Amino acid sequence: MVDVDDLTLLELGVQVWNKRRESNPDFKPDLSYVELSAILDDVNLSHANLKCAKIYFAELRNANLSDADLRGADFTMVDMSGADLTHADLSDGLFLGSIEFNGANLSGVNLTRADLGICVINHGLFFRASLSGVNLSHANLSQASLRFADLNRANLCGANLSGADLCAADLRGANLFGADLSKADLRGADFSDANLTYANLSGANLVGSPNFGKLGIYDLSYLNDRRVNLSNANLNGTNLSKVDLTDANLTRAKMLDSIHD
Repeated sequence: MVDVDDLTLLELGVQVWNKRRESNPDFKPDLSYVELSAILDDVNLSHANLKCAKIYFAELRNANLSDADLRGADFTMVDMSGADLTHADLSDGLFLGSIEFNGANLSGVNLTRADLGICVINHGLFFRASLSGVNLSHANLSQASLRFADLNRANLCGANLSGADLCAADLRGANLFGADLSKADLRGADFSDANLTYANLSGANLVGSPNFGKLGIYDLSYLNDRRVNLSNANLNGTNLSKVDLTDANLTRAKMLDSIHD
């Protein structure tokens, strides 16, 4: 349960809280099951235990939530624009109302089975994020970076992924019915068994080798020749104008009434 001293300290304000954390780097707050509804911009909640916390109408812009335990947390009308959520555990989280993640860093985050509904995540960074089974139906992921993200069986129905970077992303069995993937970078992505019915892939990039060597410590050169996998995908009614499918794996893909140039 929540440590009353930790909650009392947080209620004294972000400046006091952050100063305590700076002076005591080993301090790992326990705010599990707490109810938070406050302006907490720039707060340092890294490594904090926020399991099952109820975070309502809060402002956490540019907050540090890296490595935080947010399993089962309930978010309603929260602004986390620019927040650092690297390697945070948000599995089974519930995000209601308008949740803002604009410019947030969610690299390595665990959002397995989370319900993100209609979140706004423009320009969000999801490098190697675990999003298996996540509900992102109608979410705004325009220009988001989802390289190597695990979106296996994710619900992306009607999602806006225009201009998103999905290089080598795992979208096997994902529901992309009516999703907007226009001008998205799909090189090396795996869409096998995915539902892309009425999706918009106009101008999407499926051809060429991504330069994974620029990712520093990861040696990903073995993926440079990986083709887009659309095997068994449902592409009925999909807009494929200005899309080069030359090297794509279309084995047993359904393409009834799809739109071509």
